[in-house]
Amino acid sequence: MEASGGGILRLSRALLQDRNIRVLAITGLISGVYIGMLNGILQLFPGALGFGVAALGLLQAVGNRFSGISASIAQPIAGHFSDVYGRKQVIVVGSAGTILSMIFFIVAAVTANWAFLFLAFFAYGVSVLGSPASQAMIAETVGLDVRRMNVAYSVVFLLSSIPGVVTPYVAGVIADDYGYAVIFISAALLEAFDLYLYVRELYETRGRNVQAKESRGRFTLRESFRIPRGSLRYFGALAMDAFAFGISTTIIYAMIVAKFGYSDAEIGLIVGVLSLATILSQYPATWLLLRMGARKTIAFSEALGTVLMIGWGVSGTLLEFLLLSVVFGISVSTWVPAVQSILMTNSPDNERGGIGGKVAAIRGLVAFPAPIFGGLLYQMWGYEAPLIASAVATTLTVILLLRYLPERGRA
Repeated sequence: MEASGGGILRLSRALLQDRNIRVLAITGLISGVYIGMLNGILQLFPGALGFGVAALGLLQAVGNRFSGISASIAQPIAGHFSDVYGRKQVIVVGSAGTILSMIFFIVAAVTANWAFLFLAFFAYGVSVLGSPASQAMIAETVGLDVRRMNVAYSVVFLLSSIPGVVTPYVAGVIADDYGYAVIFISAALLEAFDLYLYVRELYETRGRNVQAKESRGRFTLRESFRIPRGSLRYFGALAMDAFAFGISTTIIYAMIVAKFGYSDAEIGLIVGVLSLATILSQYPATWLLLRMGARKTIAFSEALGTVLMIGWGVSGTLLEFLLLSVVFGISVSTWVPAVQSILMTNSPDNERGGIGGKVAAIRGLVAFPAPIFGGLLYQMWGYEAPLIASAVATTLTVILLLRYLPERGRA
């Protein structure tokens, strides 16, 4: 296996020649602009409408894109639907859902209405339903070759992270000077362009590596949530990560503002450094993934989470939080491609789209109480309490990941 710098860069350029990889990379770059803006803003927006950290925890439990209950319900259904009917149309529906969620956020910003705020978070969680189909499309586009898959996931993830270096700070300045509605309008327009590219440029991959007729017409709700035999333990280990991080990361910026009084622009700077660190560490993270394999890379990423939680707990200055964003960025860059790779290479051939959704469902069902738990800990015992709980949980998760994740994929 060639893991040299030249090999990774040459393979990245070759992969981007394929239309699907290129479109998903470009749309990831575009959506990265507004997601970078929203990463910090969505933790601050409810507070601007008069809602506290505990209320934010409830909203995150409902609509967090990685562990909220709405995303947890939507993704396994969408993933199985993509196995039965195709990847492209599920990706298109997810894009349309993102636009709808931004419309709800705009109305909430104008009216300060709790119902629209709830609907906005709920729809934002549902809008991630295209993620399992995108992961499967990338895997099938590269013919399930493990090395090409690892690099393809890294390239798409890297490009989606680039805008986040600047846009969180810009969003903070905009929110301070002009309000939040401008941010949500911009996000809706950017996603509308993504939707146009999905409809016009993506080609369907389902059926290239599975029997297309085999599952046609067999869509059932029960099948959407069925866990493949022998997978429950490592699904559970991945779910524990979502709970561990969800206790604190879903409310950390609101906690920092409440304790230290930082402005939206300063929070944007913290989030921007996170994105910059993610980008700069993506190349060594890809090298590490090729060299060590997905299992050890994922465990390393989780261990960095423990360092992050302890660091947040003892920090107080802006410089300290900026340095910890570097640790957070490395944790993210080593986690995302490795998890996507291990899922696709351990998926049954006719469940490749659904497997990501099923993992998301277990992660969400385990983790959706985490923001509520974190918010209650904050309300009862203050700033350090959620961070201590997260540090303990991430440490336990490292043990589970090393114990239960498969050593290598089937492909």
